[in-house]
Amino acid sequence: MAEKMALAKAINESLRRALETDPKVVVMGEDVGKLGGVFRVTDGLQKDFGESRVIDTPLAESGIVGTAIGLALRGYRPVVEIQFDGFVFPAYDQIVTQLAKMHARSLGKVKMPVVIRIPYGGGIGAVEHHSESPRPCSRTWPA
Repeated sequence: MAEKMALAKAINESLRRALETDPKVVVMGEDVGKLGGVFRVTDGLQKDFGESRVIDTPLAESGIVGTAIGLALRGYRPVVEIQFDGFVFPAYDQIVTQLAKMHARSLGKVKMPVVIRIPYGGGIGAVEHHSESPRPCSRTWPA
C-alpha cells in the first residue's frame, strides 16, 4: 500500500527532486523563497538551493510568466507559482500568445519547458481575488 502524503508535501518533494537533479530548474514566484510560498509548498527550498534557484519575484504576474518564457528560451526549466488563480489574468496574454504557441510556431525546434502552478480554492474564504476561480461553475443565476 502506498504511503499517504499531503498534496503540498508531495509538490515540495517533487520540486526538491527536480532542483537536485537538474541545475537548469529554477523556482520563481511571489513569496516562494523566504516565506516558503503562500501554502508553504516551497518551504525550505530557497534555504537549500539558494536565492539564484528559488527566486522571490515582485508582485507582477505578467513579469513572472514573461521571465519564465525568456528563461525557457535560454535553456532553463522554470517552475513558476502564481499565488492565487484570480491573479493570473495579467499573464494570460503571455501564456496564450507566447508560451502555448512557441513550440508550434518554431515547427518543434523551440521547447518551452515551463510549469505554471496556480492554487485555487483551498477553503481559505478570503475576500476579493483570493477566493476566485476562473473555472466554469454550475451555479444558476436569477433571470
